[in-house]
Amino acid sequence: MLTINVTTEQMRSMVRISHNKLDDELDILKKACQTDLSMSGVNIIPTGDMLSLATLRLYLRWQMNYNGEADRYMQAYQSAKIAMSLASEYSEVPTP
Repeated sequence: MLTINVTTEQMRSMVRISHNKLDDELDILKKACQTDLSMSGVNIIPTGDMLSLATLRLYLRWQMNYNGEADRYMQAYQSAKIAMSLASEYSEVPTP
């Protein structure tokens, strides 16, 4: 399974929240983002990859309508997802 290594605290920071009331939702959204990336041809996330973190941030902000700009974040997420799906470092099939 495709995994973006990020802590709950990092996800909270991505959407600028300090409480833990939305932790379960953030985790569900992270899994949805990983699934969406996987379905678009992203097979591997390199260790310490900053583009995947930026893409997750865009996804979270889109889904949570951050600052009322969901459309802006959706377009940015879609562009980042396409870039990742076309780049060879993300499309390599991991070996077991």
